[in-house]
Amino acid sequence: MNNDQLKRQNRLVIFLIGIIVVAGLAIHQYFNYSLKPVDPSSRQRVTVVIPAGATDHRVAKIMKEHHLVRSQFVFYYYLQTHKTHGVKAGKFRLARSATVPELAGVLQQNRAAEKR
Repeated sequence: MNNDQLKRQNRLVIFLIGIIVVAGLAIHQYFNYSLKPVDPSSRQRVTVVIPAGATDHRVAKIMKEHHLVRSQFVFYYYLQTHKTHGVKAGKFRLARSATVPELAGVLQQNRAAEKR
């Protein structure tokens, strides 16, 4: 391999590393943005019913349908990676100003759910 080929190869590797770093930072920013409240200044509460036997995927879809989370995928991922007890079935009154960690915590507490 001559010197010019080596320089081109090094530039390509540096370029690819740069792309990977930028993509990683963009994904990190997206996740941080998605963990924030949908409406931090809202005092509105939304009633959400989580059916018995609902999967984390279904719960994330319900939360997105009620406009309580910015991203269904991020909420699902958060439930998968921060599960302490699992989401409880029941009726919940949730604040639109709550963060994803706060919402997930409420959904995993027995005392927060009103049995139907």
